Amino acid sequence: MKINFTHDLALVNGLKIPPKLLGQLNEFKIEKSNHFNLKQSITKDGYIFVRNLFDKNKIKLARDEVFMRLKEVDEIEDPYQDGIYSGRSSRDKIYTNRGEFWKSVSNGKYLREITNGKVLKKIISDIFGEPSIGFDFLFLRPVANGKFTQMHCDTSFFTRTTKKVLTCWISFTNVTIDKGPLFVIENSHKFNDIKEKFDGFDVGIDKNRKASIEEHPSEFAKKRNSKILTSNFYPGDILIFGMNLIHGSFEHHSKDKNIRLTCDVRYQPIAEPKDSRYFGKNPGGTTGSGYGELNSARPLNEDWHIR
Repeated sequence: MKINFTHDLALVNGLKIPPKLLGQLNEFKIEKSNHFNLKQSITKDGYIFVRNLFDKNKIKLARDEVFMRLKEVDEIEDPYQDGIYSGRSSRDKIYTNRGEFWKSVSNGKYLREITNGKVLKKIISDIFGEPSIGFDFLFLRPVANGKFTQMHCDTSFFTRTTKKVLTCWISFTNVTIDKGPLFVIENSHKFNDIKEKFDGFDVGIDKNRKASIEEHPSEFAKKRNSKILTSNFYPGDILIFGMNLIHGSFEHHSKDKNIRLTCDVRYQPIAEPKDSRYFGKNPGGTTGSGYGELNSARPLNEDWHIR
C-alpha cells in the first residue's frame, strides 16, 4: 500500500517531514531477477526493496518467539502475540545481565531461520555473485512509541575487514509511516563528500566521534535536492542496501501501543576476511561489549543512546 504523504505524518525528533520531500521506495520483483539485475539495481539505487520475501507463517513464528520473551519481562501485555507495549519492565529484576538476556532473545530458533537461513543467503549470494555468509551478531529492534534512529551510514560500523558488506533490514510487524519505518536518502550512496567523511572512520576505535548525522533529514535532503524515500512495510518485507547509503528511521508515534519489530543482519562474501566482533558464539559487537551495547538490550521504557 502506498503512503498518502499529505495525511500520513512522518516525524523525526518531533518535527514533521514536509510531504514534498518524501518519496516511495522502488519495489523489486525478485521472481524475475538474476544476478545481473540484482547487482544493477543496488548499484543504481543503492538498495533493493522486496515485498513478501519470507513465508508469513515463518515470520509469525519468529515474531511470537520474540514477543513471548518480552512478555516474560512484563514489557508486553497478554496476549503477547498482539505485541502491545505495557509501559512496564521487570527485565532488570529477572536478569542480572542485560546483554546475556538479549543475546538469548537474538538467538531464537525461528528468528535465525529468517535472518541466517537459506532464503536470504541465496539472494545475497546472487547479489555478490559468490557464496555469502550472514553475521552471527544480530541487531533485533523492538521499538515503542517515541523512538527514532538518526541518519547514518553503516560503513563506520561494519567495514573493518572488508568493504563487501550488505545490510538486510527485515520487518516482522506492520511498520506503517506512524510506526517509524526505515527511510533512505535518495542517491546518497553517490555522495562523495559523505564517503570521504566516513571512509576509514571506525566507531569501535574512535569512540569520541559520532557516526550519526545530526542534521535533520528534511534539511539534509533539501540541501542536496534529494527525496527521503520510505514505504509502509509489512511482515516479510526486506530492504537490502550497501554501506554508503544514508538511512535512519522515523519516529514511532502511532496512537496505539503496538511494538514495531524489525531486525537487521549483515552479510558478506564467505571468501572475505571476517570481523571477529560479529562472528562466533560470543561476538563482541561494535564496541566489544557484546549484546549489552545495543539499545534493544535496554528495557523498552528506557531512552536510547546515540552513536
